[in-house]
Amino acid sequence: MTPAQTQGFRAAALAAFALLLVACAGPQSVAAPASPEAAVRGFLNAVKANSLPAMSELWGSARGPARSYMKRDELDQRLTVIRTYLTHESFEMLESQGVLPPGPDGRRSLQVRLTRNGCTPVVPFTVVPYGGGWLVSDIDLSAAGNPQRSCPPQDAGDGDWEPSPTVPAFTR
Repeated sequence: MTPAQTQGFRAAALAAFALLLVACAGPQSVAAPASPEAAVRGFLNAVKANSLPAMSELWGSARGPARSYMKRDELDQRLTVIRTYLTHESFEMLESQGVLPPGPDGRRSLQVRLTRNGCTPVVPFTVVPYGGGWLVSDIDLSAAGNPQRSCPPQDAGDGDWEPSPTVPAFTR
């Protein structure tokens, strides 16, 4: 081999090694949203877009996005159930928790009104600080109601409607 051929071989081997390192490093996380409201908005926009990968970047714990520590099949199953319960036409943030003191471990709670097939359930979301931003960590899916049932009559009082008792609890 000539020196020029050796140099070309080394460059190709280095490029292949670098590509292998990037591929083996696994998926990289994006920066967490800067505010609790942005985390919930991003998560609900990912639900509406039917994007499990985007949801997996915004749902997790103080350890980080769930996709960084949860098995892929379990993560996809949980997010599919969450997406089913949170499917919506639109949503509205009811309270901003930015002015309230954070709860334990910096957690904050936000109330969101979903609009789905004429129903407007109010769903509590809990977010946790992570990496200078925020992640959705808990969603009270029972408050969203059963997505396969019609909503309660509009004239029914708040106490007349019982959420489905079989709603799974998902906390990360």
